[in-house]
Amino acid sequence: MGYVEKRLNKAAIIKGAEWGTEAQAGAIGCGILPLNAGVPKAAVQMIEDESYGAFESNLDVGNINPSDFGLDFDYRWDGLENILLAMLMGTAAAPVPQTSPTAILHALSLKDSAVGIFGTYAVEKGAKIHVVPSFKVLKGTFSLSGGLIKAAFNLHGDKLIDNSTIIAAMTAVTYPANAHHRAKYNQAVFRMNAQNGDALAAPGDVIKPKDFTLEIERKMDAEHVASSQTIIEPLENDKPAVKLTMNFPRMDAVNAAYFAAWTTAIATEKKADIVITGPIIASTFAYYLKFEMPRLIIEDVEYADSKIIPAKIVLRSVVADVHPTGMDDLTLPVYIGLMNTRTTNLLA
Repeated sequence: MGYVEKRLNKAAIIKGAEWGTEAQAGAIGCGILPLNAGVPKAAVQMIEDESYGAFESNLDVGNINPSDFGLDFDYRWDGLENILLAMLMGTAAAPVPQTSPTAILHALSLKDSAVGIFGTYAVEKGAKIHVVPSFKVLKGTFSLSGGLIKAAFNLHGDKLIDNSTIIAAMTAVTYPANAHHRAKYNQAVFRMNAQNGDALAAPGDVIKPKDFTLEIERKMDAEHVASSQTIIEPLENDKPAVKLTMNFPRMDAVNAAYFAAWTTAIATEKKADIVITGPIIASTFAYYLKFEMPRLIIEDVEYADSKIIPAKIVLRSVVADVHPTGMDDLTLPVYIGLMNTRTTNLLA
C-alpha cells in the first residue's frame, strides 16, 4: 500500500437504530466535511497479571472503554453537522417547506433526555474503514474562527472497529448539495435586553461582540454491564447546560452596565437571540441559523487591564417560568431554528 493522505479521507455519519450495531453510513448523502476527520481512538483496557514473578508475565484484554472524540466544522448551511446538532438537542420538528419549496424550515428544541438518539461514524484510513458503531453527542460549541462560524461537537462512542461487515466501502458516500456555502460572522446579528422587557428589536437591542462561544452540553455516564465488553447506551447523569460567552473589543456604556446587572442583590436577567443569515435559497428565503434564549442569568463579567479596556460577559441560559415578550411559548434554555434545503427530518 502506498502512502495515505488525510485530505483524501471520506467521513460519514448516519442516525443509528440499535445501540452497538453500526448503521450503513457508507451511503449516498451521508458525507460530512469536518476539519479533523480521522480522530477516533480505540480504548481497550489491558489488565496486568501481577500475582507472581519479578517481571511482567501477561496482559489480558478487558472491557473496551468509550471512544471519545471530536468533530470540528466550518458550519455549512446544508451540512450534516445539523444532524449532530439535532441529536444533541433531542427534538426536531417536522420540516416546514416555505413558499418556495426549496427552502425548508427546521425547528430544534432542547429535550431533557436524548435517550434512544445516537449515530454511527465512519472514516477512511487508507484501505481500512474505521467505524464507531454507536456514538452520543455530548456537547456542541459554536464560535468564531477566521471570520467563519465554527461548530465543534464532542462525541461519546462505544468502540472503534476496522472490520465492519456492514460498512465495507465508502465509494457510495456523497455530500449535500451547496456544501460550499459556509456561515460567516459578518452575517451574524446579536440582540439582548432585559428578560422582562419588550420584544427584542433592532437597532436598540443589537449588541456587537468581537467573538462569542455558545456551548450546549449534556453530561452522560459510561456504564459496563454483564455480558457486554462495551458500554451500554449512555444516559444523562446531570442537567443539560447552556452557556453563552461574549467578548467586546471596548468597554462602553452598554456593556459597562452588565457589572451592576450582575452584582445587584436581585440580578437583572436577560433574553437574547443570535441570527446568522446566509445567501438566498430562492425567492426571498435565505439560509439562516437562529438561537433563541428566553432567560439568561449573568454568571461573570470582566473588564481586563489593557490600553483599550475590553469587556467580557458570561451568561447561563436556564429554563424560564413563563415565556418573555416576543418569544411566545419559549421557556426552555435554548431553541434553534434553521433554514436550508434539506427536505427530511434531521432525526429521521
